[in-house]
Amino acid sequence: MKKLIKGLSLIIVLGFTNSSFAMVWKSENTWDAVWEKRYQHWVKNNWTEEFFMDEKKPIYYKYSHDCADAVYAMRLVFAYEYKLPFVVNNPSKRGRTISNGMTRWDRLSEAKRVRKFMDYVADMTSTRSLANDTYPIALDDIKPGDIYVAPDVHSYQIVNITETGIAEVMSSTTPKAPRYLDRIPSFPFYVPEDYKNKSDGYRRFKQPQNIWKSAKRQPGYNIEQFDIAQAVKQDYVKFTDIISSALGSRVEEPDEKTLRLLIAMCMYANDRSIYVYDALWHLQKIRKSGRRCMTRTEYNNYSTPSRDRRLKAFFTAVKNHYEKNKKYKHWTQPQRWAKTLFSPETPRKSELEELNKFCKVQMSLGEDYFIPLRDLRQNLSAGKVISDPHAPLEYRWGVQTKPYKPSCKTY
Repeated sequence: MKKLIKGLSLIIVLGFTNSSFAMVWKSENTWDAVWEKRYQHWVKNNWTEEFFMDEKKPIYYKYSHDCADAVYAMRLVFAYEYKLPFVVNNPSKRGRTISNGMTRWDRLSEAKRVRKFMDYVADMTSTRSLANDTYPIALDDIKPGDIYVAPDVHSYQIVNITETGIAEVMSSTTPKAPRYLDRIPSFPFYVPEDYKNKSDGYRRFKQPQNIWKSAKRQPGYNIEQFDIAQAVKQDYVKFTDIISSALGSRVEEPDEKTLRLLIAMCMYANDRSIYVYDALWHLQKIRKSGRRCMTRTEYNNYSTPSRDRRLKAFFTAVKNHYEKNKKYKHWTQPQRWAKTLFSPETPRKSELEELNKFCKVQMSLGEDYFIPLRDLRQNLSAGKVISDPHAPLEYRWGVQTKPYKPSCKTY
């Protein structure tokens, strides 16, 4: 009887020990070129807009995410599904990593461990940490599963390369919430600009065995995109033309390019709402503390003069493309949208409604407050759009007719 009790005790202890030190999942495979190709294929075919809203995938169902969370989750989910290691840098502890080998959720079932791990990775990482977990690649080497990062601003997942060489993307947004991902049949509206540190741009995840190696020692490392971006002087149209030419198997038709540029313009204009929102939130915060105006550093961080100049220049570039090709298939929807957007005459009501259905610009995050894309273009041209972060919301978008008079020092 004593032997039986001892035997049962040993089984219980061993069982408790095994569960007490359970990893999130056990790695059975190792990342290599073959697994990277499988990952690319999986992203192209399985990483869809409804991935986190599919009840048939209970582990991931209604997972709360923002743009960076979705990027990390893309790599993490594939690693889990195929029992590959997932390892990224721990932003809060230099020299430490976050990996599927963690055992802090060992008393939970595997499915719950994975979900907790996803939440933990999301809480610990950001668009800024992505720069350390990825590295820049050649533009003609962009593949599904690669990403675009603009640290502290936005990030995208590359999900497909079209026959015309367009790197289609998906992304999430803020605030963190369960939601469908947005799929966009166009390039991200960003051009690499961190020429010094090379922290932004088109990038690829480091394999776990290479996590401690510098970016320069990663397979496929290439910084040509920064040289090209500098050579074209941050011109988005020229930059993306170079990418599509490098990746495509056929030339992009003029109306296809019109659509791509209009989509990118809509994205970029809407991204401005993030900057405006952040500035107003910060202004509210400092005024609650008793300070009315931003410091020089704060002003430089939250004002948008260069961004607004780029947006205005982009409108001009797209207009030039349209003017050059306006007779090409003028009946197609993209060409009609472009005509409405750039027409010097006031378009018909039905034409304006069509354009507004395609794109309206959100003036502030979380609010049902929009400005038509045509109005924004006109406001930029008229110099009504204010980049001063102290300005009220209506002035930031140029919808206030009264002249703006700064009440705080501008820099």
